[in-house]
Parts: sequence; structure tokens; C-alpha cells
Amino acid sequence: MTDPTLLIKKIRNLNLALLLSGAVNIGMLAFLLIWSMREHPPTPYCELKPASTEEQQIPLADERGVGEMLIQLSDYSFPDLIKSLSNAQLIENGFAERDLALACLAALHQFDLERALSKQGQTQQKRLLAWKPKGKEQTIYLEFYPDFTDKEFDQIILFAKREKWPFKAEGLFKRLKEQKKEKHFDEHLLETFILTPEFWTLELIFNRTSNRATNKEILAVTLDGDWPLFKHFVDQQRQIHDLSDARRQKFLMDYLKVGSPNAALLLLKTESEFAQKKLDDSQVIAILNLMPKESPEALQFAKEMLASPRSANVWRKTSDWLYSQAGEELPPNWSRYAALVKFVPDKASLELVSKPQPLAAPAPIEQSLPIKKNMAVGKSSPKVSSNVLPILAPVKPEPKKVPPPQTIVYVVQEGDTLWKISQKYGIKVDEIKKANQLKSDILKKGMSLKISKR
Repeated sequence: MTDPTLLIKKIRNLNLALLLSGAVNIGMLAFLLIWSMREHPPTPYCELKPASTEEQQIPLADERGVGEMLIQLSDYSFPDLIKSLSNAQLIENGFAERDLALACLAALHQFDLERALSKQGQTQQKRLLAWKPKGKEQTIYLEFYPDFTDKEFDQIILFAKREKWPFKAEGLFKRLKEQKKEKHFDEHLLETFILTPEFWTLELIFNRTSNRATNKEILAVTLDGDWPLFKHFVDQQRQIHDLSDARRQKFLMDYLKVGSPNAALLLLKTESEFAQKKLDDSQVIAILNLMPKESPEALQFAKEMLASPRSANVWRKTSDWLYSQAGEELPPNWSRYAALVKFVPDKASLELVSKPQPLAAPAPIEQSLPIKKNMAVGKSSPKVSSNVLPILAPVKPEPKKVPPPQTIVYVVQEGDTLWKISQKYGIKVDEIKKANQLKSDILKKGMSLKISKR
């Protein structure tokens, strides 16, 4: 049997050994830790690895100024500028990148901001900045709208993505000129430009003629010139609202000066009497140089000029045009009379009659007016010689027939008003209301209106 005293003594020795072993282990760990820190000191905070680009804080403002940003944005394409409308990062003086992008869209690409924000109305705040790019002489005027909200920018972006041609009249005009060079027009682009207020201003003066021109004929004339010429006419019409025949004639003559064949053709179609009788010889020759060969109006005009009492230059130029129309060359021994016989035979016979004839010897008075002796007054009438022409009573001209007004059905589109429709068709608002029994000026999209076009 084991002695209890001996057992207790062994347990105590074991505990002392465990404590000693633990103290030695702790001392060794402390020594190793101190040694490690002494050889490899902790890395300071300033020497930590920087965060990646994706992890860094986005700058609150761009380092570039307005001028530098405009130089960059001016080289952007239209889709790239639309993408920049989503960037609200500040640049300078409270302007964000999207403000500069919107200004470039309006000034450089003629973006139609009013149509984009038609439901919101016009902004009350606008800032104008004159900017002259390096290497260019032309100064560009940029418009900024500092009060636009995120909602309005979202609406602008949505309009730019949904609308195929989201441009003002000038932008549409320039793109039509580009398509004219390619000899291929986008029908939607044509329709969009025709619906602009600028084109309505021109269309209005051509709607007042008996021989009405189509919208495409009017548009063809405008595309023969440049934008400043068309814009000058529109600005004048908005100031004076002149719908006279003289104003329409002046418009066509201005385009004749820039060499518009479509203006020459439209002048002959809508102002034939004016073109035949009121133009000087130089203007007639200018029309002959521009006239298309296949036009019946041009053929009639050439025949009238050949038969008219114009100068020899006009006769020869007209003859040259007519022979070319017939696929022939002007004869070397050209004569006006020969050209009349070939192209206007009915006028040639009158020309022959009008030539001075040799005068016959005067007949004796007795032969012309035989008078019997002792002739009672009132019982017989003297016989008139056949050389004496009878006096004809004047023929009253027939009254000019006024064509009845043409009635069409117009379907109201979004944004239409009675005033816009009246300006488009050249009638009064009261006439539209009376014809359609309207009690107010409010129109709804899809309504059908009866329009009496004059």
C-alpha cells in the first residue's frame, strides 16, 4: 500500500515542473518577439500600398477649366456629347461637364432644346459665353442653363435617343444639303424640316397663288441656296409678315441670282405672266440658262420669248434653247423667222402679215363712195369699198373664274394649336372654329378638322 505522504509529494513536484516549463516557454516567446521586432520594425502608415484606381474616391471637381473642356468637347461626335450629358462632375464656376456638353450640342450640332423640353417650358435662366477656338476666326456663342435639374437632363437624353432627327431647322437644313450631294434624301428628314416654323413661313406665301407649288418644289429652291440666305428671308417675314405677290417674286429672284434652276422653274410655274412681261433681257437670259429641258413651263416660256419684241440676244438664246430641246444644233445661218416657222408657226404667220407691204395707188373717190345725184337723205346708203375695215364693237372680257376653296381634313397632332394651323393654311382662326363648330381654342390629339384651303 502506497504511502499517502509520498503521493502528495510527487504531485507537488509535478506541479512545480509544469510551472517552470510554462515560465520557460513564455520567456522564449517574449525573447523571439522582441528579437523579431528589433530586426523588422512595423511599416509606417505612409508607406502602405496605395488603393487602386477603382477603389479611390472620385474627384469632386475636374482639374481642367472651362476652356480646356470646351476644346475637348468640340471634337466629340453627336453620340459622344449625348453620353456626356450624364456626367455631373463640376468643372469651373459651378458648371458641370453636362452643362458644357449641352452648350456644344446646341451651338455646334443645332440640337433642338425647345422640342426636347416642350412639356417643361422654357427656362428662365440663361448664360451666354463667347468662345473662339484656337486656329479659327469665327466666334461661337454658347448658351448655358444653370438651373437645369437631373430630371430635365434625363428628358433631354431620352429625346435625343428616341428622335431620329433631334435638330433645329438649321441643323436639319445642313443635313439635307449633305444628302443632296449624295442624291438621296431621307423622307423622314424632309418631313421633319417641312414641319418647322421656318419652312411654314415660306410655305405661307406660296399657298396664296392659283398655281400652288408643292412643299418639295419649295424645298428644292431653298436647298439651291445656303442657310444665311434662307434665314434672312425668314427673319424679314417674321418682322413684316408680307404675303404679297411682290414678296414671293422677290424671293424667287434672289435665288435666281445664286443660280437656282428650281427657282427658275417655280417662277415660270407660279409667276408666268410676271416672268414673260416684267423681266429685263438679262433676267430672261438668266432664266433660259437655268431652265430644265423637260419642263412644259420652260418650253412655253421659250416660245413666248421667241415671239416677243425682245432683243436679238434673247431671240438667239431662245432659239438655241429650242433647237437643243429638239436635239439639234443652232443653224449657222440662223434667223429668227426660220426659228418661228419651226417652233411657233402660228406666230410666224402673224410676223409675215406684220411686215410692211407696198402701198397701192389710192382709188378715186367716186369708186370708193359712189354718190348718186339728187339722192334723198336716208333713202339709200353709200356702198363702202372692200378696202375699208368695218368697225367692230368692243368685246367684253369674260369674268375671271375664281376656283372654289378646297376642303381637306386635317388630323390634329401633338403640340398643334389653332393659331399654328391657321398660319400653315393661310386662314383665320375664327374660320376654323366656325367650320368645325368649336366653342373653345383647346385641341386634342387625333381630332379631325375641316380646313378650307384657298
